[in-house]
Formats: sequence, C-alpha cells, structure tokens
Amino acid sequence: MTKPATAREAAVRNAEAIVSGNLAQLMADITPDVLSQVMAMGAQAGGLSLTQMPNIQGYDILDFGTYEDAEVFHVTFRSDAGNATIAASWKQVMGQWKIVSVSLVSAELAEQE
Repeated sequence: MTKPATAREAAVRNAEAIVSGNLAQLMADITPDVLSQVMAMGAQAGGLSLTQMPNIQGYDILDFGTYEDAEVFHVTFRSDAGNATIAASWKQVMGQWKIVSVSLVSAELAEQE
C-alpha cells in the first residue's frame, strides 16, 4: 500500500484495516501511548470496543479539523453488536501519519431480541 499523503487518507486506511482485521496495519498507525488508550476504551464502552466488536460491517469518518496541531477525525464503526465512535488525532511522526491520541466518543449496544 502506498504511503498516505494526507491525514484523511491515513484515517481511511486505518478504518479499512480495522474492518478487515489487519492488525499489522493498525499497529503501524498508532503510537505506543495510543495502544494503552485503545486497551482502556473497552472498559469505558461497557465491553464494546474496536478490539471486541464482532464482524465490523462498515464505518463513517467525519473530519473535525485541526486541534493542537493534529488532524482530528471521528470514526464510527458499525457491527451487529452496536456502534462505537472514536475521536482519533493524527500527526506526522518521523514522516508518517500516526494516531497520537484516541478517545471514545460514544458506544451504543444493539437492541437484544
């Protein structure tokens, strides 16, 4: 895959990696601090986190502009278990777009039948 020229391209590549289960790309896109933040999100979301969502079916990306020198995107992932929205801040780190901060915006569990 070619190196993304923009933060938006990197955000799309990252979302597609999450949907397809491409853990190698996901890990390449984050900093070590973000790994800890991702692990903590599961507890915040009542067990509905990106690492625990089964069969992610799609995503939507909203551009929230620049905040503290980072490009911020809200990404909503959809699955049968529900929806989870994260805020991801992207910056250039050593010439590559990386997620430097991530937080849970919302988590909605699907209705149980």
